Amino acid sequence: MQFIIRKLQFLLFMATLCPARVQGDDWRPEVLPVELTVGYAVRAVDLNRDDRLDIVIVDSKRILWLENPSWKVHVIQSTPLASADNVCMAPLDIDRDGDIDLAIGYDWQPNNTKSGGAIGWLESPADPTDPTLTWKLHILKENEPTTHRMNWGDLDRDGQPELIVAPLKGRLSQGPGFEDKAVRLLAFSVPKDPVNQPWSSRDLDESLHVMHNFEVVDFDRDKHDDLLVASFEGVHSLTFGGRSTSPAKRTNIGIGHQGQAPARGSSEVRIGKLNDNRSFIATIEPWHGNQVVVYEQSETLPWPRLMLDDQLRWGHAVACCNLDNDVEDELVIGVRDDAAPHRCGVRVYDRDSQGKWQRTLVEPGQVAVEDLVSADLNGDGKLELIAVGRATHNAVIYWPNAK
Repeated sequence: MQFIIRKLQFLLFMATLCPARVQGDDWRPEVLPVELTVGYAVRAVDLNRDDRLDIVIVDSKRILWLENPSWKVHVIQSTPLASADNVCMAPLDIDRDGDIDLAIGYDWQPNNTKSGGAIGWLESPADPTDPTLTWKLHILKENEPTTHRMNWGDLDRDGQPELIVAPLKGRLSQGPGFEDKAVRLLAFSVPKDPVNQPWSSRDLDESLHVMHNFEVVDFDRDKHDDLLVASFEGVHSLTFGGRSTSPAKRTNIGIGHQGQAPARGSSEVRIGKLNDNRSFIATIEPWHGNQVVVYEQSETLPWPRLMLDDQLRWGHAVACCNLDNDVEDELVIGVRDDAAPHRCGVRVYDRDSQGKWQRTLVEPGQVAVEDLVSADLNGDGKLELIAVGRATHNAVIYWPNAK
């Protein structure tokens, strides 16, 4: 009897050390009251300054925001006659007036490497909930072919974020592989008067090919912004010396799937935390590929490649976030397309105490995920998942169920 009691006490003690991993029934879906054409991008941003994160969605010919908690739909911009789509955005108080503006990438022509591709920013009105007030578009550049991703980062260490812009393909590159010309990664500096003064730009790197995504992160832990980029060459870190003229130091972190272009390299990139002060990098491989891959930090470079899953078609979104309040981040993957018998949708991968990653399917088939993000929408300290769909034309919040 004493042995049984001690065993039960041990199991209870271990349970407190090892929280239950994420399960499919941990989530309650809420379908949002919006129909999308292509939900190219989604972000959680407090647009109306009420200390609650709203949801901003880049759709084909519209940019929308859904007001928390009613999820009332507001139209930021509508361009129904545009010949090409919106594709990306990055929020920031650009004009320093206290409200959030949006840098945007539009005129999306993915196979036109000669022309097209535009970069601008939308100036927020004083009250973004007032339908009589408009967001004003300021054009920064109208000819940056295949402009595809953007974010803010202080790479020159002057205390002011720069707009980092990554085209998908190199200018004048040719199909089917588009591997003959490198991508020009750009940074735009915000002037004191961003409305009336020109924005200067500089080239950050022009050595990698077909760059599908990047993340701004302090990769080398020196308290300064760096970049992680996913390209045909795999995953690289780009670190900068702090001067506007400093060239990027490029380091190969993950080898990628080195097949024949265009089925080559890495497609997405996000960084997460492991339990021993190490990091992992998550990606989809190859470009627009069918493999969920992580690189767990090691003492040697590149980090070892670990494929977690290949039962998918066209993985198209990655997030690393702590969903179960343990000491490690989970990996969230958005799958864009069905490939019978495997469904599109959201998948969560949780690393157990033996270092093995366990997969959970969340409402498979509900969202053909083009993009997703994690955020605490109701202020309870738990992260929700917000996914937007392409073929399903929908947007869904996955709320964690109480335990």
